Amino acid sequence: THHPDKGGDQEMFKDIQRAFEILSDPNKRETYDSYGEEGLEEGGGSPHDLLSQLFGGKGGSKGRGKQRPRTENQSRPLWVTLEELYSGVTRSLPLLRRVVSDASASSTCKACSGQGVVMQVVNLMGMVRQMPQQCPKCDGSGKVAQMKAQRDVIEVFIEKGSLDGHKIVLHGKADERPGHDPGDVVVVVKQRDHPQFMRKGADLYLEREISLAEALTGFRIVVTHLDGRKLVVSSQPGEVLRPQHGIVLRAVSGAGMPIHQDPFKFGNLFLVLEIRYPTTLDPAASAELRRLLGGPDASEPVVEGEDVEEATAEELDPIDSSKQNSPKAGGEAYDEDDGGGPGMQRVACNQQ
Repeated sequence: THHPDKGGDQEMFKDIQRAFEILSDPNKRETYDSYGEEGLEEGGGSPHDLLSQLFGGKGGSKGRGKQRPRTENQSRPLWVTLEELYSGVTRSLPLLRRVVSDASASSTCKACSGQGVVMQVVNLMGMVRQMPQQCPKCDGSGKVAQMKAQRDVIEVFIEKGSLDGHKIVLHGKADERPGHDPGDVVVVVKQRDHPQFMRKGADLYLEREISLAEALTGFRIVVTHLDGRKLVVSSQPGEVLRPQHGIVLRAVSGAGMPIHQDPFKFGNLFLVLEIRYPTTLDPAASAELRRLLGGPDASEPVVEGEDVEEATAEELDPIDSSKQNSPKAGGEAYDEDDGGGPGMQRVACNQQ
């Protein structure tokens, strides 16, 4: 369908002829792979576009060495604990991959007769043409071989302070294929959740509860760190902790995670403190506490006069209170008598 005598495009026919001529000649194909079109000594039409399409735009250029195709990269997750990320760890990673059973026993691909390309009928802008395409049987290598499954165990070193999602590349450890270089295995570090610490970058967060007495007079907290050492954290002398949004936030500088690829520097450890208030207080202790804190004497009257009423504050749910005190559905706002409702003027009709 592409022949000029049958109504085909003459330039396209020349390109196809030129491309097939190069791909069919092992010497010319090797020259093209190594040096590109400029390395071909013979003249003729330009097969550049067809060859670029055939090899995914990877045709060689002048002065550049031959590049073999690679198999696909593979991704493998590797789960580690926060303790292991703090200190660094070497983990064994089992890999199951396909390898060439015997490289010397490879044979010529019958589908493409060892050329690595086959002619396929394609539709280009409504015109049916034959185009050279990479052989799907041998992936363009021109050879086929027996494959086998192989199990390898790779030792993977995870550096101190590595972040969740950090990638470690194992070069050439993916599947093999005749005529291809093996791709890479990309190990993705996955951090497990910790029962106490929460990590944000190089900083650590730890929730603790302290008493009201500790908030007023100072606290001492023992923290078991990720490397097993005991860290005693104290508040500053004379400091009174005032909660904001229900919590108090204090930090220990340099007690967080090591900085990745700079392990002599560390992030910070943040203490998220929640103050525990007593539910009840002995009256005698209450009076003494009031005196120490400089509160007013509870026995002295706050105001004097006849129009004074004492009341006690209690805990109520505002939502329940709203439901209980709302008017009943369908009820009247007031009871009206014959004289009309409040604020309504009675109008008398004089009959004669």
